[in-house]
Amino acid sequence: MEKSLAAKGRYKPYLLTILSMGLIFPVFSLDAVFSLCRKAIKHYLDTGQKIQIPDLSGIFQEKIPVFVSLRRGNQTRGCAGTFSAERSFAENLIDFSIIAATQDFRYRAIDEQELEEIMIQITIPGKPIEISSLASYNPESEGLVVEQRGRYGVVLPREARTAQYALKIALRNAGIDDVQAARLLKFKARIFLEGKK
Repeated sequence: MEKSLAAKGRYKPYLLTILSMGLIFPVFSLDAVFSLCRKAIKHYLDTGQKIQIPDLSGIFQEKIPVFVSLRRGNQTRGCAGTFSAERSFAENLIDFSIIAATQDFRYRAIDEQELEEIMIQITIPGKPIEISSLASYNPESEGLVVEQRGRYGVVLPREARTAQYALKIALRNAGIDDVQAARLLKFKARIFLEGKK
């Protein structure tokens, strides 16, 4: 995670404030974020190359972690992202849009025709905190991370209906068999879906 005018980029611009990593970032126009993601994917599908990072100011130059998810109806068609705040928001949006569309091994790569039916979701994650059990984790409002020996599985908020199912997905994504030896972490996030206020 619907074909609509929003899927073609004709959504109305609106503003929001992101709360992430303990910082409040300036208000910006969200349609510019989705437009950059969509342009990055289309250009890569057309040429096999990344677009040049546009000359965008403000929040796009801030170092912000992000996950980009591609949804078709109720189905996820790709997802990629990072908790790292080492690169600019614009760089992360471009790279993870392309990876989600073409390199997520769990899904068939998206082609240009299907892109018209794709809705883009942007998730801005907060810092993960370790938890001792799933009892303190709410899959509706929090994401889950499972880590073992440098292997990570991530489930974003609302991707699973129950904590146990979220754990199952995270373990599968990370290729982890022994949950007893794994670390569990949860995180808050802000989620924005293309065409939704």
